[in-house]
This record gives sequence, structure tokens and C-alpha cells, in this order.
Amino acid sequence: MADRAEFLESIRHRTRTGQYKPTHAPDVPWTPREEPPESAPIEDPPARFLEELDALGGHGRRVENLDEARDYVVSLARERGAKRLIRWDVGELEELAVDGPLREAGVEVVLWRDLEDFREVAAKADIGLSTAEGAIAETGSLILTSGPGKGRTVTLLPPTYVAVLPADRVLRTVPEAIERYAEAGGLPANICFHTGPSRSGDIEMSLFVGMHGPGDVHVLLVG
Repeated sequence: MADRAEFLESIRHRTRTGQYKPTHAPDVPWTPREEPPESAPIEDPPARFLEELDALGGHGRRVENLDEARDYVVSLARERGAKRLIRWDVGELEELAVDGPLREAGVEVVLWRDLEDFREVAAKADIGLSTAEGAIAETGSLILTSGPGKGRTVTLLPPTYVAVLPADRVLRTVPEAIERYAEAGGLPANICFHTGPSRSGDIEMSLFVGMHGPGDVHVLLVG
């Protein structure tokens, strides 16, 4: 068995531009001989994020304030015929003040708690509601971290999922997001990049939306 140095050198060889060839055919490099051209700079990250999310089959909207965001969530709950909404127990969603209007519309609102049976509670919810640490414009991804009041099941188990976050949290690229965390002292213990509705494909190349996560994803960028 190769030692650690040999193993790492093998990886470097296979990923070096224009070097590694998986076949004996001439001029068939595994990696391109030329470095890929740089992508055009993203001038308006929120607009690009919404564009990419739409291409993924998600639903995004930029709203001016929390009042518009609240109205959207309540209207969505009515459209989906929701009976239960489960949300993160965080201050930002307290400011959204959506619990009262939802209950008036006949929707039970449950706050996530770290309880043994909360996976079952979340699985029976029609809508999950959370904030997000940030978003990535070039991929249409949300950056989600877990912690007190922020259970992952809220973002994964309900068939419809809604995220509400300030528009100024949208970053341009994944490396920019990683750099931000590096400058702040490193990545959190649990960080996820959620990109649009859940998709699963089988060996017959059939695509199914919503198999391992929400198939109906909505993101509201506030401001």
C-alpha cells in the first residue's frame, strides 16, 4: 500500500491541468489543457440568486420589508391548504410576526424544540419555515447552520419549505462564503448548502422531485 506522500502525489498528478489521461488514446486529457475562463462578475447577487433558484425549480421573491414577507407566507399556507407550520425558534422569525395571522387562517404553528419526538412532529408539518445564514448567487444555494432553536428537520421534512433572509446576505460565490467563515475563525460544526428542491435520480435516469427533502422551496429576500 502506498504511503501518505505517494497517495497525495497521485492525487496531485491526476488533478494537474492537462496531465492525467484515463485512456491510452492520444490527446485525451482528464483535465483540460487550458484553464477555464473566468466567469463574468456577478453585479447583482440577489437578482442572480433568484434567477438560479428559478432555474432549479424553486420560487424566489425579493420583498421590501417583513410585512410583505409575512403576507407571502400566510398566502402560501392558504394556497397549500396547510394545517401545520413548523418554524425555527429564533429572534428573526419572532420579528416576522407570522404566528398570529397563520393561526387566524386555521394553521397550527409549532416552534422547533430539541425534543425526542420532534422528528415526528416535523414530519407531519405541511410547511417548514426558517431563516438562513446566507445564500450563494451563482448556484442558487442557501447556507444553513444548525444550533439552539434551529433544527435541521424543519428544513428537510415538510413538503413545502420557506426561507426568509435579508437580501444583503446573498454572496456571489461558494469560495467567497468559505473565505468569510475562514476570516471569522472557521466553519461551524454543522453547515449545509441547500440548492433548490430535493431531486433524486435512479438507474433508469428518472428524476423525482421531493423524495429526500422538500419539493416545494420558496426563498424571500428582504430589503
